[in-house]
Amino acid sequence: RVDPLDGRVHALERRSQRADACEHHSASRPHAGEPVKPCHHKASELRTANMALVRRALLATTAACAAAYLAPARRSTPVAPLAAAPGGLAVLQRKAQEAKQKKFLESLDDEDPVVKAMNAESASGRDAPGFGEVRRRLKRQKRGALGVVAEFNKKVPAALKAIGVQEYEIPDINLVSTELRGAGANVMAINMESVAGGCDDADFAYASLEQASAKEDFPGPLPLVWMDAVVDEVQLARAKIAGAVAVTLGLETLGAERCTALFDLAETKYGLEALVICAPRAAGADGLGDLLQSAINDVGAQVIIVGGVDQQTKCKAVVESDVVLVARVDAHDNQGLEEAEEAWDLRDAGYDAVWVSDVLYKFGSFSGNLFASSPDSVTSVIKAVKSKASTKFARASGAFSGKGEGAKEHLGDLLM
Repeated sequence: RVDPLDGRVHALERRSQRADACEHHSASRPHAGEPVKPCHHKASELRTANMALVRRALLATTAACAAAYLAPARRSTPVAPLAAAPGGLAVLQRKAQEAKQKKFLESLDDEDPVVKAMNAESASGRDAPGFGEVRRRLKRQKRGALGVVAEFNKKVPAALKAIGVQEYEIPDINLVSTELRGAGANVMAINMESVAGGCDDADFAYASLEQASAKEDFPGPLPLVWMDAVVDEVQLARAKIAGAVAVTLGLETLGAERCTALFDLAETKYGLEALVICAPRAAGADGLGDLLQSAINDVGAQVIIVGGVDQQTKCKAVVESDVVLVARVDAHDNQGLEEAEEAWDLRDAGYDAVWVSDVLYKFGSFSGNLFASSPDSVTSVIKAVKSKASTKFARASGAFSGKGEGAKEHLGDLLM
């Protein structure tokens, strides 16, 4: 590999030797009439230039060799990943929630309404007035219709985190409740899960009172859903006492057997509709089909919420059944309204309704560093989602101004 270098060095040495010979020849044979003048100065300059060339050649060759160097391969032993516990995170989540609910129950006295509800022997169950209202409202009655479940929570929307919002003003639940009813939402859900939702019993009470105030109005009160990671009967009793008409049950978290037991308990004892969530976070998109079949055949679900997978998987998961299918539409990390377009596609794929959350609150205005969601944007998003548009002919612009009769609305930009 170093032969080219040797050849270059030898050539330079020969060149230097020829220069010395030339110097000696010139000194020994002067021109006629001229004294002998040896060229020692020129020969020294030539040798210096030659040595500089040698050094540059050595440096270049060294760099080339270093770049071409290949370290010997190391022998390594692969480390096997840790074996996951049976059930994975679902089991851990369930156990943590069970411990929390047990502690809550122990803090109650015998005269507490929750304890009394749990100890009550007789119950109207599915014969209770208003039972099945959620299913009736969400079931598609005509082509192009789409039901909307609007969720309220206190967490900062991901889209706002993405644009660096430092302070977030939690929307007033009374204003949101009023806007949802007026905008045409079919059902309102309160996220009671401490991590994902952050709402408490007081928030649910406010929403319940606000909806009850519209009893003699049109549109009337919306049914309220107690959205939580339900793992124990005490949560069903709390939901019933609070005024909920339905609860959510996570099939993957509970497992088919436990989910079926809580499903029957919610509907037969407490008169609560049980909405079964099929979100295969542990199994991945490939596990959605098995969850849906288990929800229908094992649990007997009448309303199923599909989430935890992408839009394409949701569309492929539509089953031919009388079951009401609700698709959860997650908010995008931007200030656009692609969520409305996703809702249109899900409707065209066969879903009866969509479940929307963060997209309702990601539009608003800044006051310094404080971001406040606009109540009007809640109305705008609901109307855009429920509009009978299609991604084949329009795009959701999200440009809304005004409200009520005479308002100017742009539900889509026509693709001409």
